[in-house]
Amino acid sequence: MLKKKTISTLLLSMFFGLSWNAKAQTSQTMQSRIQLMAKETNPEKNVVSLHSIIRDYKLDSVRNAEDIDMLKGQVAISFLKVAEFPKFETYIALISNKFNQTSYLNLATAELLAAKVNMDYAQVLAQRTVELYDAYKDDPLARPDNFPLDDWKRFMRMAAYPYYETYATILHANGDDKTALLFEEKALKDIDMEEATSSSIALYTTLLASQRQEDKAYEILLKMARVGKSNLDMSRQFRNLCINRMGSERASILLDSIQRNISNTYKIEVAKKMMANLEAPNFSLSDLHGNRVTLAGLKGKIVVLDFWATWCNPCIASMPAMEKISKAHPEVVFLFVATREEGNGAAERVRSYIKQHKFPGNVLMDQPLDQHPKVFQVASAYKVDGIPAKMVIDAKGKLRFSTKGYSSDTELINELEAMIAIAGAQ
Repeated sequence: MLKKKTISTLLLSMFFGLSWNAKAQTSQTMQSRIQLMAKETNPEKNVVSLHSIIRDYKLDSVRNAEDIDMLKGQVAISFLKVAEFPKFETYIALISNKFNQTSYLNLATAELLAAKVNMDYAQVLAQRTVELYDAYKDDPLARPDNFPLDDWKRFMRMAAYPYYETYATILHANGDDKTALLFEEKALKDIDMEEATSSSIALYTTLLASQRQEDKAYEILLKMARVGKSNLDMSRQFRNLCINRMGSERASILLDSIQRNISNTYKIEVAKKMMANLEAPNFSLSDLHGNRVTLAGLKGKIVVLDFWATWCNPCIASMPAMEKISKAHPEVVFLFVATREEGNGAAERVRSYIKQHKFPGNVLMDQPLDQHPKVFQVASAYKVDGIPAKMVIDAKGKLRFSTKGYSSDTELINELEAMIAIAGAQ
């Protein structure tokens, strides 16, 4: 079975896997110039960059077709972002490889979906994406010359997920749940439910319930609840279905029983990961109001450090769960360390995010080292090699737990609940 990723992560990995790995001769300097195109807000400047890169690197329309497709795709997306749709369509049509064209169509659809704008046009693009994919998925001529056959077949199976699910998501947003369910089932065809992302399962069970398939939705949600892999939407769905099936009292008994079993299991597993007598590195950082916060000043309290960034999608996805658990534990100090916010305006980006989402509070700004601007002080001290990352420090200042990544709300909450309980007993 294929393990699912989030739409954005899979889209990017699929795209860059094709465009960069298939043409190994692409230079690092050229990659940097194309990355700058992705950040450019003026699409006309990207048109200039497209032609200058082709000229500077003497890209051949046949030998370097994949690289040229990437350049055209970047230009297309930049026009889409400023709602110049005719020019977006022009550059999408110039992409020579069908798979590359489908990838950029889907990326464009995801852009509109994330911004929740032009949803009718987003649905048109999503429909074109799946129709084009269905038209070439079994066509041997669609495979790039330098793409190994076995990798291509695996690639095509993986591609079905983001294409079909993006379409299902937009259909659901636009009120067509019946058709959305058909495409979500196509997206999940080759995926084990226990390996699917929680957001996909939440969408699937929502669509099932909307089409009067509550029993099937209930069984899926019950299974996910028992293994502790629900997100907050799934938990709400499951509670409502339980109440509808058996009434409030019996539903509460069932849900409490499931949670007790999960909590006990997590405590046993998490206890095996506890660090022994490791002094947590002290730090002194400013919050967004200019106040200095030190770990030494928090001695006597359990402290949870959450290393995150505004550009980190898994970090942002984990915030609803972090908000829930922080509210459940007012006795614990939760500090959200904004790290790896490179360049000018880092604090403003963080403030803007918090203003929009009303969370998190207690934000500290990690600072880059003077001689190494890509290395951040506190993240380095805690050996953070990926975000989101959580550190749990006991009341004596000992670092007890370190964890990174995000899978689902329930897994994160259950894991931190267990860590907090164990740290509190030290």
